[in-house]
This record gives sequence, C-alpha cells and structure tokens, in this order.
Amino acid sequence: MIRVSKRTDYGFLAIQHLMTTPSGEYRSAREIAARHNIPPALMAKLLQRLARKGLVASHHGIKGGYQIARPASQITLREVVEALEGPVKTADCRHASPEECRSDGSCEACRPGRAVQRKIAEVLERTTLRDLGLLQGAFE
Repeated sequence: MIRVSKRTDYGFLAIQHLMTTPSGEYRSAREIAARHNIPPALMAKLLQRLARKGLVASHHGIKGGYQIARPASQITLREVVEALEGPVKTADCRHASPEECRSDGSCEACRPGRAVQRKIAEVLERTTLRDLGLLQGAFE
C-alpha cells in the first residue's frame, strides 16, 4: 500500500504555501519552515526534491527562494508523492520471485492488493492540486 509520510505532508504544506504566493515572488525554505513549524533543513531538502521534478522553481540570490513552477491544475498528486516518496509501486507478493507469481497466474495473495494499488495510482494521476481545493484564495 502507498504510505504518505510526514515528509509528504510537509511537502504538500510547502506547495500550498507557494501556491498562495503572488506571481513573481519567491519564498525561502526558512520562511516556509518557520510558518509551518518544520525544521528548515528538512524543508530545504523537500523543496530541492520538488524542484528537481519541476514542480517548484528555485531562484538563487538575495531575493531568491522558491515559487510554484506550473499552475496547480497541471500538477498531479502522483507527481508530488513520487517526488517526495519515490515511485508508487504495487504491493509485494508472497511468492519468492516475480516469475513464480506470474507463472501461477492466479496469485490470491497479491491480486487484491495490486487492484487497490492500481486504483490508488489512477486517482493520484488524475487528481491535481487544484482538485484538492488547496487553492482557496490562492493566486494561480
């Protein structure tokens, strides 16, 4: 099953904060961390991961910081979760190897879990930040 850690919760808080930032303005990791009572080093690390995946943009310099890279309607939950947690994977099977599971063809241990995982991945893929209602009054 997919597990959403505190790290992902913090990442969503950071993105929500950036979504409410007026266009052209940047927010520092320290500022976001202070606003949400999160360790600044952790916030910086999360924002760097989000930046590497193109979800937030960073700007260096005195007035630098982070801003949302794309409109909230173009960022899916799956992108955010995978940026912070890694790929959304299916549940592990009880078989010793994937070949054993595939050759069986009717693995009762993993089929229900995989169906649930597939549905979760579909929902994450088609749900955007905007769909979540995180924008309430945000500047897009």
